[in-house]
Amino acid sequence: MTKLHFLFVVVGVLLVGFLGAQDLSQGLLVNDLTLRPMQPKLKPAYLDTIIDPSFGTTIRRITDAGPGNRIKPMYSTIQAWNADESLMIVYDQSVGDHILMDGMTYAYIRHLTDFVPRDLEQIFWDFNDPNVFYYMDRFTYNFTKYFVDTQTKQVLADLVALTGCTSGMNMGNDVQMMSWDSDVFGFRCGNSEIYYYRISTNQLVQVNTSNVNYTAPMPGPSGQNFYHQRSVYNAAGNLTYTLNESSGEHSCLGKLPNGNDAHFAVAFANGPNGGCGGNLVAHDLTTGACFSVISEGQGYDYSKSGTHISALAHKNTEGGWVAASMIGFQQDGQALLDQELIIAKAEQGNIKVCRIGHHRSDEDFPHDYWGEPHAVISPTGTRVLFGSDWSGAEDGESIDCYVVELPAFSGPPSNDCVNLDLKIWLEGAYDAASNSMNNQLYNNALLPNNQPFNVAPWNYAGTEGSGWTISDYDVNTVDWVLISLRTSIDPASTVARKAALVRRDGQIILADDCFTDSDLQGGSYYIQIEHRNHVGVMTPATVSISSSTLTYNFQNQDSYVTNSSTGQKEVEAGVWALIAGDVGQDLPSYDVNANDRSLWEVDNGLFNLYLPTDINMDGDVNAADKLMWGYNSGFFSGVLR
Repeated sequence: MTKLHFLFVVVGVLLVGFLGAQDLSQGLLVNDLTLRPMQPKLKPAYLDTIIDPSFGTTIRRITDAGPGNRIKPMYSTIQAWNADESLMIVYDQSVGDHILMDGMTYAYIRHLTDFVPRDLEQIFWDFNDPNVFYYMDRFTYNFTKYFVDTQTKQVLADLVALTGCTSGMNMGNDVQMMSWDSDVFGFRCGNSEIYYYRISTNQLVQVNTSNVNYTAPMPGPSGQNFYHQRSVYNAAGNLTYTLNESSGEHSCLGKLPNGNDAHFAVAFANGPNGGCGGNLVAHDLTTGACFSVISEGQGYDYSKSGTHISALAHKNTEGGWVAASMIGFQQDGQALLDQELIIAKAEQGNIKVCRIGHHRSDEDFPHDYWGEPHAVISPTGTRVLFGSDWSGAEDGESIDCYVVELPAFSGPPSNDCVNLDLKIWLEGAYDAASNSMNNQLYNNALLPNNQPFNVAPWNYAGTEGSGWTISDYDVNTVDWVLISLRTSIDPASTVARKAALVRRDGQIILADDCFTDSDLQGGSYYIQIEHRNHVGVMTPATVSISSSTLTYNFQNQDSYVTNSSTGQKEVEAGVWALIAGDVGQDLPSYDVNANDRSLWEVDNGLFNLYLPTDINMDGDVNAADKLMWGYNSGFFSGVLR
């Protein structure tokens, strides 16, 4: 079982049936040409959302790269989500590795350090099996199948042995794709020959062209048509059409609503046969015909620079849906399509174009190429992933990934996972200057190989974190917490508990699976959060599940109190934290008292250990911890446990 894998087993391959409607235009303006200038908007916090002020859509930030770092989609033609959208892959350019994430909660799972693809863009999720992706090995050129749950590999084709190539191999160029039955892929030998390979039949076919131009033939979804340098080749490797394109530009392969393979591209000039120019043009690879989807003739501005197209909504039964991101020439989001994200249904005579947000990114220094948003549509089409350095006060500081969650997106089924959006501050680790918590336990490799609440007074038997090493933790992990859900203030009413991780920004992330409706027995709960050496907290009232999510922010408000007890501590104006110093975790309620000091005295001087007496959580039990205990001695809680 993959560690930190939240929904893959729980939801399984049936998940895509619940992700949303097939008509992606629902709730959106269709073919709207109104000028909607980009407005200033603060960058959302990690996992938080904003409503795009120009288009009214929901945009969620799903990564936390940190200053100077870059995490972004692999590319517009590479599907980020697996077949059932339970997992996804993005690229951490700062360290040169890909990141595996939960495809629904966007939680970090692990850096993929156990394989090296030929190119960062050459990773292909299986179109049906959510546990599998494919890649060409950078060093052996073997085409390889990777199993996510076991982290094992299977060589499918020794391409050197098949071809006798001695000049190195690679795959596509601007377009990088497999057929939608996950059976056919294309590649080239140096700059001399191009091929495709069919896995199921072990069939190698050389495509007949003398103009390789460092580009491989890319199969359409059917695996019967191949696009290469503005031309279409058949399964025998012979030329069938030269498309009406003036030049090769950014493009993607997909399907039209009639089921035919299609090539979607930006065209800055009409084709040699006239027409078929614009910001989005569709070419039918079966007939060779083309039509404009977004063009000046339809009332749009001239084609925008930095347009990238994604036509990978292979689970959407309507067909023809694509996404695109445009940077534009002014790069300020004031003109039509400038800095915009769109989805479109490319159906001749029934074109639907929906503008879905501003991506707020560009190619300016210091990020250059990495600043391109490279929008990617999800398999169901209900979400669009993009990268951005976020124009405004934080312009250029970092590149992070964001997701437009379209109105058609309904999320996971409510009878499966109940998502959590919970935030806390732990006083012991909190740093007011950075408005974050230290992660010294992670930095010093002190986090345990199991959740720490399996001892008194918690006696929680969950297996979260079992067998982990430090590499299994997110780099921003502060420590473990225990979440309990109750129907009343009486601890006997607890219906479910889970151990979870808290990040530096205070976001709580479940560490194994999710709360489900089989765990829960109602719709409203008191939410209790406990930590090894802090006073536990509970919401002042029950919190209702809304849109399959329990949401509460302990950071900006006090928690449950009685007439004589405390809840949290206001560490600065409007900032509330769990009170540090409850080392002994007394029963029946939390209490910072002399017993905690006695425990500290026993451990004083110990370092590089995971101990509750390390109140400020820096890995060292010393006078700083005693000082923090002294500030809080006498605090106690009215929350019973």
